[in-house]
Amino acid sequence: MSEALHNDSQIHSSNGAVNSPQAATKAVEVGVRLRAIDHSDRAIVSNISAVQPGSGMVFIDFGFIEQHAIAALGKHVLSGEKTPEVLDARLECRIAMSVENLAQLAQQLNQTLASMKPRQAELAATDPLLQ
Repeated sequence: MSEALHNDSQIHSSNGAVNSPQAATKAVEVGVRLRAIDHSDRAIVSNISAVQPGSGMVFIDFGFIEQHAIAALGKHVLSGEKTPEVLDARLECRIAMSVENLAQLAQQLNQTLASMKPRQAELAATDPLLQ
């Protein structure tokens, strides 16, 4: 976890001088151990997500659409039938995050995706079904 720490009020140094908050900002890295409570360690399966901005917070919804609903939608599309305007899905989890925490999550996701690209290329080269 990396966090920039500062106080928005004026900061007094040991010699009595007043410094701006920007001068006192520094990055601190601290390891965090997440401990499960109740059933929080169970993975939630999600195949759809939505991000909704709020006032000062961002809400991330993770949901699940049943496979039979996806298959039925595919059949409608292939046969030229009218597709439903709305598809029901199950809300599995809603997360509320500050914009700063969302930016940190985005950085972690981008790093993870970048590290997975070589492995995906390796799998594609060895698996004839992916070619």
